[in-house]
Amino acid sequence: MHWRWIERLRATSLRTRLTLWNTAVVILLTTLTLLTVRFAARSALYSHADAELRAASREIALAIRELGGEEMPLVAELRRKAASHEERGWFLHLLTADGTTVWKSDHCPSDVVNYPPVDLEKVEVVSQVGQYRYARTRIDRHTGPTYLVRVGTYTTGLDESLADLIRLLTAMGLGLSVITPFAAYWLAGRATKPMGAMLRTAERLSPNRLGDRLPVRGTRDELDLLARTINGLLDSVAQHVDKQEQFVADAAHELRGPLAALQSSMEVALARDDLPPDQQETLSDMLEAARHLSKVANDMLLLAESGHPTEPRHLLAVDLATVARQTVAMFTGVAEERGLSLTIHADGPADAHANPVDLRRLLSNLLDNAIRFTPAGGTVEVRAITAGETAILSVTDSGVGIAPRDLEHVFDRFFKADPARTHGSGIRSGGLGLSICRSIAESSGGTIGIASRVGKGTTVTVRLPAAHPLHLPAAPTERSSPSHQPA
Repeated sequence: MHWRWIERLRATSLRTRLTLWNTAVVILLTTLTLLTVRFAARSALYSHADAELRAASREIALAIRELGGEEMPLVAELRRKAASHEERGWFLHLLTADGTTVWKSDHCPSDVVNYPPVDLEKVEVVSQVGQYRYARTRIDRHTGPTYLVRVGTYTTGLDESLADLIRLLTAMGLGLSVITPFAAYWLAGRATKPMGAMLRTAERLSPNRLGDRLPVRGTRDELDLLARTINGLLDSVAQHVDKQEQFVADAAHELRGPLAALQSSMEVALARDDLPPDQQETLSDMLEAARHLSKVANDMLLLAESGHPTEPRHLLAVDLATVARQTVAMFTGVAEERGLSLTIHADGPADAHANPVDLRRLLSNLLDNAIRFTPAGGTVEVRAITAGETAILSVTDSGVGIAPRDLEHVFDRFFKADPARTHGSGIRSGGLGLSICRSIAESSGGTIGIASRVGKGTTVTVRLPAAHPLHLPAAPTERSSPSHQPA
């Protein structure tokens, strides 16, 4: 049970934990302070009372020594002293060393009168008898008996004064305990506010926004040190990614020329009529491989440019419905050839904040994947709608689906799922189609997600910021179809 409570505490927010810890510390310190004050106040009150009682007993002892052994003047002096201290609630008791009472004031309690003398070897003694406290002084004389004079008071008054002080401090402590959680919560909020800003900035960090950095407030505290350390790490990561993207772009660019030359040479060779069948088949396979490599090189170059564009992307108010109908029209023939039903649901306008060329490429890749992995007799459905401030484009197929273990990797570059998915498709995949789709969606300020069930089909959903045509330039109307680039 104890460990469960600790685990629940660890699961709370840092602000809540700081509030709880600060409150617990304040309550503990308040309790310790009350106990310390009670002990110190009691000690101070009793020490002050003891000092006054000892002073009074010494004064009476001095008067008795001056009077000698005459009893009547001695009693008269004692009565005068008792009367002078009556308002303070003090009492006097004069007795001999053997405990015989010589004289006592009217308010002297019987418990003190009947209490036998102790520590006679000491000249002064302070004793506590029940609720009474007295100072005793021994009076040694050359002739006659040794007297003991007791000057005491009731401790009830001291205890009541102490209780009043403790009640006042307890009320202050309770008030402090009530105020502390609210003050601690406010202070914890101020302390964690910079950390919250850092977390919000960190959540926005992505490979497409490597220029973002955590805020540095200039306070030179631990949070500033943490922000500078993380920013330094982000600088190193950004430099590394830039070098990688530049390398990929350069390599893809260098490969495009030789591959295009090989492809042209093999197409010219295949056009000859006197080519033996075995050589024709070999050249056909080589041409297909060259075309596949050319597409991979083009996709790599596209990914490098979309991840770190040399020029800013032109985002326009694009009607998803129009783009979807144009792209679906491109794939209608392919779908009919494979025995698939390709439909579109885009009745009303669905304006998105995107680049029209990139949007067509994205939808082309999604349709290519859907058609490729859906067996004959299946369906592929495209939807384009607007929901509030979001434009939604989705492609749903009734194909073979994707295994749960592969779903989290399908947007990774060069990732290929179970080879059984592509069996019999007749089309080779470079493993970059969905990576390009994700890059396009994120560069437009949107997101892309995928849901799939093995044997039931797959749905890919792209969410883009809805465009406001009054504030964004509209995309020009284009009748020509873009080049088809399968994923």
